Amino acid sequence: MKTFLSFGFLILGFVIGQNSRTGDEMQMGLNVWHYLYPLLVFGLLNALFVCSFLFFIAYTTQKKLLVVIGGLLLYVLYMVLLVFSNSPFMSGSMPQSIEAQQISAMLDPFGLSAYFFEARSFSVTQKNDVIVPLTNIFLLNRGVFLFISGFFLWSSYRLFTFSRKQSYKAKKKVKDNVVNSIRNLKSIKTTKLNFGSIMDFKSALSFTKLDVIYLFKSVVIAAVSLLLIFYIGMEMYADIDKGIRLPEKYATSGLLATSISSNFLLVGLMILAYFVNDLYWRSHASNFSLIEKSIFFSKSKMTGHFMSASILVSFFTTLLIIEALVFQFSYGYYSIDWNAYLGVFIFNSGPLILFSAFLLLINDTINNRYASLGVSTVSVFALASPLSNYIFSYPLLHIFSGYNGIYSDFNGYGIYLLAFSQRLLFGIGLIALLWLINDFVKTKTFNRKKTLLAFAFLILGITSGIFFLNGYMPNNKEKLALEAVNYEKVFKKYETIPHPTITDVTTQINLYPSKNAYEISGDYVIKNNTNEPISSVLINFHPDLKIESALFKSGWDKLQIEEYVTEVNLNKPLQPNEVASLTFYLSYKWFAVNGHQSFNAIVNNGSFMRVSNYYPTFGYQSDREIDDAEKRTEFNLGKASELKALESPEVFKKDFINLEMTISTEKTQTALGTGDLIQQWSENNRNYYEYSAENIPFRFALSSAEYEHKSIQHNEIAINVYYDKKHFENIEHLINNAKITLDYCIENFGEYPFKTINFVEISAFTSGFAATAYPSTVFMTEDMIFHTNLEGDKKQDVINELAGHELSHLWWGNTQINPDYREGATMLTETLAMYTEMMLYKKMYGKEKMIERLKIHEQIYDTEKGLYDNQPLYKVKPGYAHISYSKGAIAMVKFSELIGEDKVNEALQDFLLHHKYPKKPTTLDLLEEFYKVAPNDSIISEIDNLFKIK
Repeated sequence: MKTFLSFGFLILGFVIGQNSRTGDEMQMGLNVWHYLYPLLVFGLLNALFVCSFLFFIAYTTQKKLLVVIGGLLLYVLYMVLLVFSNSPFMSGSMPQSIEAQQISAMLDPFGLSAYFFEARSFSVTQKNDVIVPLTNIFLLNRGVFLFISGFFLWSSYRLFTFSRKQSYKAKKKVKDNVVNSIRNLKSIKTTKLNFGSIMDFKSALSFTKLDVIYLFKSVVIAAVSLLLIFYIGMEMYADIDKGIRLPEKYATSGLLATSISSNFLLVGLMILAYFVNDLYWRSHASNFSLIEKSIFFSKSKMTGHFMSASILVSFFTTLLIIEALVFQFSYGYYSIDWNAYLGVFIFNSGPLILFSAFLLLINDTINNRYASLGVSTVSVFALASPLSNYIFSYPLLHIFSGYNGIYSDFNGYGIYLLAFSQRLLFGIGLIALLWLINDFVKTKTFNRKKTLLAFAFLILGITSGIFFLNGYMPNNKEKLALEAVNYEKVFKKYETIPHPTITDVTTQINLYPSKNAYEISGDYVIKNNTNEPISSVLINFHPDLKIESALFKSGWDKLQIEEYVTEVNLNKPLQPNEVASLTFYLSYKWFAVNGHQSFNAIVNNGSFMRVSNYYPTFGYQSDREIDDAEKRTEFNLGKASELKALESPEVFKKDFINLEMTISTEKTQTALGTGDLIQQWSENNRNYYEYSAENIPFRFALSSAEYEHKSIQHNEIAINVYYDKKHFENIEHLINNAKITLDYCIENFGEYPFKTINFVEISAFTSGFAATAYPSTVFMTEDMIFHTNLEGDKKQDVINELAGHELSHLWWGNTQINPDYREGATMLTETLAMYTEMMLYKKMYGKEKMIERLKIHEQIYDTEKGLYDNQPLYKVKPGYAHISYSKGAIAMVKFSELIGEDKVNEALQDFLLHHKYPKKPTTLDLLEEFYKVAPNDSIISEIDNLFKIK
């Protein structure tokens, strides 16, 4: 009943919280049945199952340890079941087969897999308005486990006895042997008393020894250790095995270390709150504390407990590292990176040991065991959980927080390890001060040695804190929102005013990876490609980069620019076909206290920057608008800029650029840019690389790292692969796949527009994509392509999927097909790349294997469609990847089965021929090409069903 009531209060809190919210996404009114239904179906039945199971174990065994193990076993078996049944909770966004979903739904003791299985085909509207009915497998699941619960209760009742057992033990008679115990003492020896620092330390060790013996003889330690091993082990397994969609990752030290750091800290804090409270109040339970307090060395009690807690933390951390090593060896990965595991101690043991010192202060201050335990538990969530970000926005005060970032084989933990250590030292100084104050409150005196030590820690902490806060920029969301509002109100008029187009970009980028910084110098040639004179120009600089200097020139007009958004009024309007220029010098540096930007990650090794995102732009930038409807209403902004409708007039616009890019980097590194490499040289202990590309979109990127390089020549095209020396496993396969993709695309779609194709590995400090294509270069993250185990249990060929897909973007949506921003644009890029990917998969592995991959996309689409409003493929909006990617792949493969792959490729080749840049094609143009190759009206009707029906 208590368990059920606890769940009931949880539901009540959820009801109150949800119905207190406001916003467009909230439904009007309160439907009590929508909350009562899960309370009964999940809360009541699951509480009955768990309690009946544990009561059965408790009564039949009458062993506390077995009850604890039974509870853990229930959790462990449930987690293992979820893993091997491919449950949604373990697979995350990874799809699972229908058969695996059915098995999971039937065997899940808590019914959640069955619930999701029955709801898998629900639309967004149904999920909002209709409860999932208790039918089919969901009903079977709940009925079976209700029966099992009844069986446990019946069995317990049958075994239960209502009479109290009494046991009698025979009393042993003790015979006293009285002897003469009187002794004549000729001399008395007394021990010389020592109250110095050495004895103080020895007494602390004595307390520690007693605590450690008590702890490690306890059943609870064994139970907690088992729980930790299985909890973290499940997370490690999930990080390695990526389901049926992606190949498993290598069990590297970095991967497993981040698994520990991401999941251990909060659990460890809760464990500490219990154990520190138990250690501190243990002597009070037997009133032995009265004796402890009467001795001189009772002041060492706190130090002894602190040392005991530190040993306990180190034990748990070491246990998890040993588990990680077992995972490494069991997966056959024997290369151990001890730097990764060093981070586990710093990011986890450091805050945990520091928090144990704080918990001891709480227990020493509050004169009630259970009150101090309650305050300790609240402190865990208030000071160390994600909730602490709302309580303390100042990053220096997050001294108990952990590290949820990544570890890269290129870059390790980067500068985050040093910054974390600096904040930890500040925390040590702060806690040392609190201990000193607590000691003074208790004794009314300052111990000179303790005071000097505390102030030494405090000075060290303050110094470290100053270094930690170097470069700190507060994240003021309200200020950013007001800036966006002001931008829209003042400059939205430029949305309909003609603005010049950038035609030529000449730039030099000086990279300083060891300093996490770079500098940009650039020259734009801008041209009035409109039919009207331009009398005013809006120039936008990215606020993350510092403007060192900027000069705009138009005829005799010259203007120094210092603001990030500048409105330039020309004395002489820029006439059609006239040109102007913009010269600028920018700099950028990031600091660990602010975090790095994933697409602007200049790091010590393995840098990647989508650098064109940070270059100056002209005209009104609608992406700076705020999307929140309430905010827009509050500031009277009206409707946000809308996506252009598919039927809007087509555009013929010359907005491609000619790019001349020179990159310099540190001597040990190689820099990869956008376009073909023209020349390279070394000067002043730096390496220089010059890249050139003609007629490309205003979209360029670069990387820099200590690379290994492999190159081959294939049909007069140089295929280059740049990779980390530890990630050599998949290089040959990548090159072979590139050759097959180039041959297929050239044969079926047209010539490759560059002399080279570079596949470049970048560090895991860049996230948000597995691979991304730029003119002549494809950048790929280290943990998705280069260092995945293609020979794992399911043998998924992610290289074929991603490398082939991204390389095909050199035809679809990179330098040849360039649709404008309107409905259906992603069908012309991502859908056509998905089609190419599927055809390449069929070419390499056969039609049957390709169909298997297509079924995965069917599952992705079926899963995702219930979370978004439905749209026809030819009008798909940005952000609906399950439509443009998965549904697009399904539709294109079905289309190829209708008329044949050759006919589809003929239509695509004609589409490319007739709608290349500078035309901005739409999906209507593509469908027109499809209609041309359709043999009859019946096939045309099928084409409309595939691409136009929701």
